[in-house]
Amino acid sequence: MKKVFYSLVAMVIGGMMLMAPAMARCTQDQLDSGCVSTSILANGCSCDDGSGSETKRILQLVVTIMTMGVGILAVLGITIVGIQYLTAGGSEEKTRKAKRRMFEIVIGLVAYVIIYAVLHWLIPDFSVSF
Repeated sequence: MKKVFYSLVAMVIGGMMLMAPAMARCTQDQLDSGCVSTSILANGCSCDDGSGSETKRILQLVVTIMTMGVGILAVLGITIVGIQYLTAGGSEEKTRKAKRRMFEIVIGLVAYVIIYAVLHWLIPDFSVSF
């Protein structure tokens, strides 16, 4: 199990080293007016005009990535729990562990939905695109 984990870590770190970040730079005029160089946003230069639109775009990006991550992890977790439940072989201990893990996954999903709803309540025109 440790070999698999270390192999995955090595692949992720190696992939990150091979990828060159596309860091577009702001012009000096933009930097003087308070803009920030970033590779997260489309043009590589984030300039907040006081309306909070740039902050909202970054928040939308973060929430989109988190939503995808939670969804992928939930599907993966439910799949693993299903396999554990099927391979329990009538053992009460293994069945109880599988049911407990499923309950924990559902609680995690409910907590994320509540957090997402509170975010929409705090920022009414907030939208996430996939």
